[in-house]
Amino acid sequence: MSIGSNHGLFTGIHRGKLDEKNRVTIPAAWRFDAETTFLAMFHPALGSVVVFPPSMAERIAAAASQVTVSDPVKMDALTLLGANSIQVTCDKAGRITLNEHVVKEARLEHEVIFRGGFTTFHLSSPTPPKADRDSDAALATLRALRELGL
Repeated sequence: MSIGSNHGLFTGIHRGKLDEKNRVTIPAAWRFDAETTFLAMFHPALGSVVVFPPSMAERIAAAASQVTVSDPVKMDALTLLGANSIQVTCDKAGRITLNEHVVKEARLEHEVIFRGGFTTFHLSSPTPPKADRDSDAALATLRALRELGL
């Protein structure tokens, strides 16, 4: 699979709009050739929504498949990340639909900023919430990502 002209990399900054149905249109250069499912989660330490493309979602699934129920720390990590993530499918128009939880946590309003992160991209408000790297919730998210090698 290739992503537009970026050859698999999400680069640059783009501006977009969040509509009344919580849909945003992914920049054309970042879209796949067919309808594609991404994974999105609000990341408190970044103050934005991180969107993982199919290749990263597969990596997460592979890491998750290695976790056994006899490892409660990693099971907790999976539960935390799973509960705070949503699967979003890019339709033929290049749009994904976010849920209310993600929109509220990221304080997304009408204007949305897309920032490339090479292997992921980030959605944020022009006035995003302050990056939280110290609260118990943020530290738990960071530990969970680390536990899964992400």
